[in-house]
Amino acid sequence: MAVRSRLAALRSRLSPSIDTSAVEGVVIGGLFGALQAGLVMSLYRTEMVYEIGGIVGLYSLNGGWYVLLALGILFGIPFVAFVSGSINSFANTVIMLSSRSSVLQKLLVPLLKRSALGVTCAGVGQLYGIAVGVLFQLIAMPIWLRLVMGLSVPAPYLTVGGIVGVVAWALYGGAMGLVYGLILENSTG
Repeated sequence: MAVRSRLAALRSRLSPSIDTSAVEGVVIGGLFGALQAGLVMSLYRTEMVYEIGGIVGLYSLNGGWYVLLALGILFGIPFVAFVSGSINSFANTVIMLSSRSSVLQKLLVPLLKRSALGVTCAGVGQLYGIAVGVLFQLIAMPIWLRLVMGLSVPAPYLTVGGIVGVVAWALYGGAMGLVYGLILENSTG
């Protein structure tokens, strides 16, 4: 019996501990955020979604959506790594800011009472989405499309379409952060 308990203890130490609520949060949040980003891109110019698919050679509407949804999840992973180590300090900062301003108190206190983690992750996600938009939409994607796919896309992509892409990724970040925070908050009770 002692050998079995030692083996069980050894297995639990050797097997990686994965927080299923964090995985759910990044997958569902990433998909939800990518859906919003894709809708904004499609409303502005459907070819933007084609260009996203062009990153991997799937220059079609379906290919663009597949790649966009996959990127939504993949871009969520660094967000979770960043937020997981410092979410408490972000939440405390939001609470302190709302306690110092009467305008912020009226806006944020009801939201913070409902879901402090969701509000905080949404705000941090918004900033993260802007960073993703600048790095991905304005710099990395145009370079990739030009060098690998042979398409004539300026880098950096400082056009109206590029700015729309940054706005779309900012919406992605906010939505992804909100969903991620809500799922984490609901999993802890």
